[in-house]
Amino acid sequence: MQKVYDDAKTYKRLLAYILPYKFRLLSAFILLSAASAAHAAISIVTYITINGLMNKTQVTFADIPNLPEALAQISFSAKWVPVIIVVVFLVRGLLEYFSKYVMATTGFRALMDIRNDLYSHLSYLSCDFYSKWRAGDLMSRIMSDVNSINSAITNIVADSVKSPLVILWSLPCIFILGGKLALISVAVFPLVAIPIIVLGSRLRKLSRKMMERHSDITSFMQESFIGMRIIKAFAVEEREIQRFKTINKSVYDYDRKSIRVTEIQRPIIEIMGAVGIAITISYAMKILTADRFMAFTAALFLLYEPFKKLSRINAVMQRALASGNRIFEIMDAPNTIQDCDSPIILSSTITDIEYKNVDFSYEEEKQILFDFNLKIKSGEVVAFVGSSGAGKTTVVNLLLRFYDPNAGSVCINGTDIRQYSLSSIRNQIGLVTQETILFNMTVRDNIAYGNLKASQEEIERAAKAAHAHDFILNKLENGYDTKIGERGMLLSGGQRQRICIARAILKNPPILVFDEATSQLDSESEREVQSAIENLVKGRTVFVIAHRLSTIKNANKIVVLDEGRIVEQGDHASLLAKNGYYKKFHDIQLGGGQPEVQKKGNIFGRFFK
Repeated sequence: MQKVYDDAKTYKRLLAYILPYKFRLLSAFILLSAASAAHAAISIVTYITINGLMNKTQVTFADIPNLPEALAQISFSAKWVPVIIVVVFLVRGLLEYFSKYVMATTGFRALMDIRNDLYSHLSYLSCDFYSKWRAGDLMSRIMSDVNSINSAITNIVADSVKSPLVILWSLPCIFILGGKLALISVAVFPLVAIPIIVLGSRLRKLSRKMMERHSDITSFMQESFIGMRIIKAFAVEEREIQRFKTINKSVYDYDRKSIRVTEIQRPIIEIMGAVGIAITISYAMKILTADRFMAFTAALFLLYEPFKKLSRINAVMQRALASGNRIFEIMDAPNTIQDCDSPIILSSTITDIEYKNVDFSYEEEKQILFDFNLKIKSGEVVAFVGSSGAGKTTVVNLLLRFYDPNAGSVCINGTDIRQYSLSSIRNQIGLVTQETILFNMTVRDNIAYGNLKASQEEIERAAKAAHAHDFILNKLENGYDTKIGERGMLLSGGQRQRICIARAILKNPPILVFDEATSQLDSESEREVQSAIENLVKGRTVFVIAHRLSTIKNANKIVVLDEGRIVEQGDHASLLAKNGYYKKFHDIQLGGGQPEVQKKGNIFGRFFK
């Protein structure tokens, strides 16, 4: 269920990101105050210009009845009028520039902090969070939503300071120049709040829907770009184009509705303000001199400008609140897998791993493991077999604490792993999966990903053990400095897998997990990878998830899973003798009991012979 946020609290949380920059804010506010005074002074400049034009030789304030006597006696040569005009607008322009620059850079710093906090929180969230959220939606919130609050943090704050100051500076000019006429104009301006209040709630709801549609299109593009080979293989480009057009049309529809609500506010406010000004001017024309009339009119429009900005401020505010709510929805997401209050550092030699009465489900209505019990001694190679969905990958996910059991415990050296720190557990485990996860960095950086302090000699030693050193030097243009592209796409499948194995070798963990590490490789690549794996498993506790039984027949222990329960366990020969589940899997794969054909080799065969 979507969490409901209080707007005031959301905006307060957003503003909290600029409070650390209070000295920059203070500088911006001082500049804004001075810029507001210069802005309001335009009405005085107007009076001086018209008065000089009328008098030809000098400027005097004597015909302003409401002006203090000391000011009324001031007069100076009309030749200074052009200089005054240039100076006022130059000062105003410089103050506007520096105030906006300081405010904008403060906002960018705040945005950087928000993105850092958001990504940091996402990085520590547990796997169950990512199973419920689309990657494209998360990317949209980090980029688009954070960008949309930029104006809220900078422009709105600046306008919220500047607009009242402009009003404050303009009001004395209006009352001095217009006298009682000022009351008529001032009385009209509060009415402009009516359309802002009425349309504000509607705009916020539309803004959230609009951002959700933008998340949809980001998610769709991410999925389609990643899966472009499949799209082309099935020749469904046209169908995907139509899907994109449908989503894009939805984005357009909400953008159009949002613009309609946003832009209607400005003409409504302008019309209401124009009516007030028109009424005031109709009276002013009858009783004011030309110089006072022009200056009074200028002062009215200067006073009116901050009220016009209210519609823009409101639109930006509503979008910012919608984006802020979406951002804080992620920031407030609980991390279900955390260290306990006083975690133990797992640094001693690992003697055994044990699953005790473990029950687990990813979703409440679908349990994956039932009363799972298994003990593994240090140095053992344990293989897990079973049909898809039997719970094989779940077993290793619990060991890595990607998830915690609903009941029971997973123990290392007799201690529940929830008592150990997460980092110390995961530092003891090397993971090589069917899906090779590499990053758009150099070969060196990918191999050293889990050990950033590794020397070049150590990196090359790991690459040699993984049978990767030769192809890195001979087939890659820049050797270890070659960037391998997003997800390592510039490498072949076998090369990517060997880089992953080199990464695991360099990490040098006591526990290894292989999750279908060779299932997608061709025969030649698999032989290279198998040889690399043999170098990696020596003296370690190994978990192997495999569908191809010929690759695990020499494991110390084979655990057969069916619908989340252990139905058989033992070595290869004893399980065949039972004539049960394992025998059935074996016969299906190897042709109904025919002699085993080891065309694909044996990952652990030569090492355990």
